[in-house]
Amino acid sequence: MKKEYPLTLAQLKTVWDKDWDFFVEKIIPNCFCHTCKDVVTIIDFKIAVNDLNDVILTGRCAVCGDPLNRYMETGENEEYTKRIEAVKLGK
Repeated sequence: MKKEYPLTLAQLKTVWDKDWDFFVEKIIPNCFCHTCKDVVTIIDFKIAVNDLNDVILTGRCAVCGDPLNRYMETGENEEYTKRIEAVKLGK
């Protein structure tokens, strides 16, 4: 069974660190909505990290309001993984 750990926006900002602007400019507004069949912005999202240290955003489509998820394989990046582990340990 996979475990997810909730993150705050401040904790996510710590994880992305110097790449935060990329996250805000390229990740948030570039999510695919299966209802709209287009790239949209994710809104009202909750943030979690799974046991693979991948970040998951669970929210809604800014256009139609349907549920929308964005999965980022941050666990493959050593620097992100170090920061995620520190956040999970409360450091």
